[in-house]
Amino acid sequence: MFPRQRNVVFEAVLEDLLNAPSVVGNRKKLARAIGVNEATISHYLHGRIKPSFDVLLAIANFFNVSLDYLVFGERPLAPLQDESTGVRADIRRAVVEASDLRGRQLDMVARISRRLQTQIEEAARSLTEIGDSQRPVGFVTDAEAIGMEACITRMRIMTRLFQSDTNEGEPGAFFEVVAENLRRARPYQYLLYGERADWAPQVEKFRLLVERAGLSTELLRESLQFRCVAEELVTSVCILDLDMSLIERREPILLERHRDNISPHGVWAYLSIERADAQGGVTIEPLYLQSTLRQFSRDWNIAKPL
Repeated sequence: MFPRQRNVVFEAVLEDLLNAPSVVGNRKKLARAIGVNEATISHYLHGRIKPSFDVLLAIANFFNVSLDYLVFGERPLAPLQDESTGVRADIRRAVVEASDLRGRQLDMVARISRRLQTQIEEAARSLTEIGDSQRPVGFVTDAEAIGMEACITRMRIMTRLFQSDTNEGEPGAFFEVVAENLRRARPYQYLLYGERADWAPQVEKFRLLVERAGLSTELLRESLQFRCVAEELVTSVCILDLDMSLIERREPILLERHRDNISPHGVWAYLSIERADAQGGVTIEPLYLQSTLRQFSRDWNIAKPL
C-alpha cells in the first residue's frame, strides 16, 4: 500500500497562528525569536522563501505546536477509548469548565491588560530605537530586494561574480525568485564583467540549475541571456523594470519605502553587495539612474554572448 499523500499547508497555518488573538504582536515577536526580520516572515507567508528545518522547529516551538500541524495542518489523533469512559470524561470536563468559567474570564481580562501594556512599551521603544523602518535612507535588505524582484517585467544585472542567484553551482538566496520569474517569461539579461574563460563554466552551472528547476530549453533561450565583456566593474548593479500594478497589490509597503527612487517609467536600480559577510545593497538615486542605464546599454552592445 502506498503511503497517504499529505498536502503542505505551511503558509496557511502560519497565517492562522500569526492572526490568533491570544498573542499580540506575533509577527515581530516571531521574527525576533527565530532570528529573522519581519520582511522574511512576509516572504514565508507568500511562499517566496521556504524556511529551513531548523527554522520550522523554531516556529513550532514559538507557537507550541507540532511540526505535523505546522507543515500539514494535522493535529495529533486522540487515543481510542471506551464510549462510556469518554462520556464520563466529557461530563467531568463540562463541570470543571463551568465552575472555572468565572476565574478564566477574570484571568483573560488580566492577560489582555498585560499585553496592552506590553504593546504600549514596545511602541514607546520603537520611537527611541532604530528599527527596520528607520534604516539609513536607500538601504535595501536581501528580503526587500527579493520582494521587489518578484514584481518585475524585466531584470538587468551587471556583475563581477555570481553569489546571490547561484553560489558554487548551488542555488543562492535569489534563485527561487529568478526561476519563478523565468517561468512567467520575465526576461533576465546578465552582463558579466571579466574574462570569458572564467565565466563560461559558471554560466553552464547556472543554466543546469535552472533546467533542473523544470524550465524548458526553449524558454531559457528566449528569457535568459548572458553576455561577457572584458572590462572592470566597481560594484554589481541590479536594474528592475517593475510591474507597478503588481507591486502595488503585493508589496505596498516596499513600494512606499522606495517610491522616490523609482523612475516615471517604473525602473528601479540598486548597487548589490556581493560579499560572504554582507547582504543587501543601496538604491541608485534618480540623478544617477540614467547614467547607469546608459552604461548597461553601451556595455551590452559590445559584450559577446555566452
